[in-house]
Amino acid sequence: MFEVRPVTSERNLYGREHREALGRLKENVEEKTFTAILGPRRVGKTSIIRVFLNKYPYRYIYYDLSPFMGRQGISYTELAPAMINIETEKLSYRAQLSLGLIRLDLKPESGVQFQNALINLLRELNGKYDDLLLVIDEAQVMPLIRGINMLGLLQLISNTMDNTTVIMTGSMPGLLERILNPSASKPMFARYVDRIFIPRWTSDESIGYLKKGLREAKVPHTRAELEEAVEELSNVPGFLAYYGKMRTRGMGHEEALREASNYAVGIWEQDLEAFLNIYSTRAYVTALWVLSRSRFGLTRKEIASEVLRRENISDRSLSRILKNLVSSGMVEHSRKRGKYRIAEIPLAKAIENIALRYGIR
Repeated sequence: MFEVRPVTSERNLYGREHREALGRLKENVEEKTFTAILGPRRVGKTSIIRVFLNKYPYRYIYYDLSPFMGRQGISYTELAPAMINIETEKLSYRAQLSLGLIRLDLKPESGVQFQNALINLLRELNGKYDDLLLVIDEAQVMPLIRGINMLGLLQLISNTMDNTTVIMTGSMPGLLERILNPSASKPMFARYVDRIFIPRWTSDESIGYLKKGLREAKVPHTRAELEEAVEELSNVPGFLAYYGKMRTRGMGHEEALREASNYAVGIWEQDLEAFLNIYSTRAYVTALWVLSRSRFGLTRKEIASEVLRRENISDRSLSRILKNLVSSGMVEHSRKRGKYRIAEIPLAKAIENIALRYGIR
C-alpha cells in the first residue's frame, strides 16, 4: 500500500476520485479528447497516468517535465522522453532517425531539427496506430522550453493528427489554466481540453488508507494516531504513504510522524525555492509568511494591512502576488468565506523556514 514512488498497479491506486479518473481518462482517449489532470503536488496525478498506461496497451511517448520546475528556461537538448512504448523495429528509416533525435541518441543541430523530428515521428505513428498518446507531466513548464514551440505542436496535433491524444498533468493548476484558457483573440486547442481535478484525500479516505496498509502489514496502531498523522500531513497521499512506510519499517507513531513531517517540509522547501527562482520578489515570501501564521485564513484586507506595511509595493502588485500564489496551488482562496489560507501544514512550516532566511519575522 505504501508506495513512495508513483503507483503503477491499479490495486494500489487509492481514493475514489483517483480511481474514477481512470475511467474518465479511458473515455477521453477513446473519444480522442485532450485531457488535463490537475491538482496539487503529490496528490497522485502521475500515479493515475502510470496506472492507466500500465493497464491499457496504448502506444505512447511520455515526457516528464517535473525536473525542470523552477527553471526560467529549458533547452530543447534536455527534452528526452522519460518513457516510450512503440514498436521501433516497425518504423521506417526516417522515423527511426527522428526517434534518435528526440531521444537525444543523435545530437539535434537545432531546435527546428528537433521539432521537425518529433512532428515527423508523430505523423508516422498517427498513421500506424489507431490510438497514440503524447503524455506531458507537469505541462505548465512547456512555455519555458527554448528552441521549439510546444504549444504550436499541440495545436498541430489537434488540427491534423486524428489518432493522437494529448494527456497533460499540472501541479500548479492556475498556471496550466493560463495555457489552456488563452484569450478570446487567441483561440487554441485548449478550449477542447477536458479537465480532471484530483484533490487531496478526504480525512476518511486518508484514515482508511493508513488503516488498510497498516493492517496488511500487521502493524499495531490506534485511531488517535491515524487522526494525528492525517491532520499533520494535511491529507496528502504522498506524505501519508511516507508515514505508512516508516511505520512498516518498525518506527513507532511519534518517530514515523516526525520523519514524515520533516520529509514533507523538506519537499515543500525545495518547491518554494523553485517557485521563488521564478517569482524572486521578497514580497512573495512576506505574503506567504503572513498567511502561514493564521491557521484559518485571512481576508485580503488583513493580508494587505500586514504586507503593505512591510514591503514597498502597491496594492495592485499585491493582487498579482495573491493571484500567482493561488495559481501555484500553495494558497487556497475561498470566495464564499472571502479568505486566503495556506493549503497544507507542512507547507506552512516550510514557509517559516524560508522566511527566516529572508530575515522576515
